[in-house]
Amino acid sequence: MMHKLIPNILLTRILGFLASSKLKIVKTILIKGFIAIYKPNLNEALYEDIRKYESYNDFFTRKLKEGSRIIDNSDTSFTSPVDGEIVDHGFIEEGQLIQAKKFKYALEDLVGKNYKNLYDEGYFITIYLAPTDYHRIHCPFDGKIMDSQHLGTSLYSVNKKAQESIPKLYVKNERSVLQIDSEGLNYSLVSVGASVVGSIVPFWSVDKNASRKQLIEEWKSVAMLNEQVRKGDELAHFKMGSTVILLFEDSSKLDLDSLIENKLVKFGERLVSLRKI
Repeated sequence: MMHKLIPNILLTRILGFLASSKLKIVKTILIKGFIAIYKPNLNEALYEDIRKYESYNDFFTRKLKEGSRIIDNSDTSFTSPVDGEIVDHGFIEEGQLIQAKKFKYALEDLVGKNYKNLYDEGYFITIYLAPTDYHRIHCPFDGKIMDSQHLGTSLYSVNKKAQESIPKLYVKNERSVLQIDSEGLNYSLVSVGASVVGSIVPFWSVDKNASRKQLIEEWKSVAMLNEQVRKGDELAHFKMGSTVILLFEDSSKLDLDSLIENKLVKFGERLVSLRKI
């Protein structure tokens, strides 16, 4: 297949070097090129003036102005952790999830053996982030971080064409996993890297210039175990576009009526709700 012939790791490193460059001419060309192609809404960005961004990466991972997103603070609602499109969702049956409505892949392959029995009766939601989307990842429901890990080595594209043509795509790519326990329903958030994604950066990383290797080690550290996180808190961000997969431990506790495939969602909107007892 053609995707195997593309040197994605090398391509990512080269583009990552350019994207992190602080040279005015480099960052300006990249940022203006992106704006011309994708036409992002800069009115909701913290800084509308592109001169205030140190690099293309700084622009791409731009923060939002306060009030740009309204967070559903209902005690029963799980909010979308990202801006994106719901491309798959369904019950986790016999330890299997679905990709692009046709490819099955194993939960254990996605998140590791530590989670093997946690989601036997679970549910999953896959959200794809297009390049034009806001690329910070937020906590969907109050809870406590119980585990953090990093898996995978490849960096294939995760766009819709790739989803439909590369089996087990998500378990091949680099990804981070956060397991979060809550009083309502335990869940995990999987952030999947992709071709030309510079890195997945955890919220506790303080070094803006951390290397890919350093960030992987941070995901594997125990620094944030038992840390309380609140709905809307930032958990991580992508340097370029990718995918987030939410895993819920017990599907019987969820009211799924509001969930629609191919629905565009914004960070802070209700995604699913806990059933009222």
